[in-house]
Amino acid sequence: MKNNTEDTHSVRLMREQDILQVSIIETDAFPHLFPPTSFRKELQRPISTLMVAASQLNPIDCERPFNKFTARMNSKAETYRSGNTGWKPGMEFLTGFIFLWQMSKEETHIMSIGTRRSHRRKGIGELLLHSALTKAIQEKVNSFTLEVRVSNTPAITLYEKYGFSHRGSRKSYYTDNHEDASIMTADNLHSTDYRLLMAKNLSLLSDRLKN
Repeated sequence: MKNNTEDTHSVRLMREQDILQVSIIETDAFPHLFPPTSFRKELQRPISTLMVAASQLNPIDCERPFNKFTARMNSKAETYRSGNTGWKPGMEFLTGFIFLWQMSKEETHIMSIGTRRSHRRKGIGELLLHSALTKAIQEKVNSFTLEVRVSNTPAITLYEKYGFSHRGSRKSYYTDNHEDASIMTADNLHSTDYRLLMAKNLSLLSDRLKN
């Protein structure tokens, strides 16, 4: 499964050689996550689906517009918590990932979505979400669920754009600050209305990714 948008971004299933980059993206995006995800194990787990977004542009060119320390591009300590992007010449430059568990034949749960800090607020997370929903619809999944911090307004706004609504709460769900989580669900993914919503959002997203 591969989803291309304007030849500069693509989404595909994660492979074993992606583990280093994805692990670094996760650590940078979720510094308080413990234990970190064992992506090697999840790649073998039947209920897991992992997808990655890749940029077709030169990694240095990708980073330059977002990094005020461009004079020191060889040192990533200013831009990444670990001081390492995980990318090496000859590799695809991964910009984000989405991690899913299939809870049943009809329900998928989003475990996490992470993007590189240099590519946040650029539509990469939405591209991953749209791609995951498209794949799930093709596989006859009818509902998606997730948890999100109640303070994470940008993420909640994105999920609402895709038909997710608040269905409940998990008190003190996040261990770093005991913040509550909102449980959100999108269902009836096979309805005509939802297919129209997906098509509309893809058109808007494609325009965003061009810029």
